[in-house]
Formats: sequence, C-alpha cells, structure tokens
Amino acid sequence: MIAETQFTVEDFRKRIQAMTDEKLVQMGKAAKYMTDPRNSADKRTVRDVFVTQLQLCREEWIRRHPKLTTPPK
Repeated sequence: MIAETQFTVEDFRKRIQAMTDEKLVQMGKAAKYMTDPRNSADKRTVRDVFVTQLQLCREEWIRRHPKLTTPPK
C-alpha cells in the first residue's frame, strides 16, 4: 500500500536547507527528471509538484552560492 503525503513548500524548503550541496544537487536532478511527463505516472498533477520542487532546489542553490548564476547540471 502506498501512503500519500501532502506536499508543502515550507516543509520542502526546510528539508532542502538541511541537505548538503551534494544531496541538494541530487534532489534537483531527480526533480528535473520527474518533470518530464514521460517519467511520471500521473501526467499532470504530480508533474506540477516536481516543477515546484525543481524551482525550490534552484532557489536554494542560488541562496547558498550567490556568486554562481546557475545551478550545476
């Protein structure tokens, strides 16, 4: 049985702020992968969550590294 948890921006921000840079990059890559509709079982609703997660990962990277203009690929 799969348990559903509700996604909240504040909880996700707290979670990624506690991550190392390496883990943040991994999370960003995973979110980017899941934004592709071919990689998501639910083609629309779930994708929106991953788009938000990707954006938050990018924002966190920029917050940590303001002199770097783009997050690592």
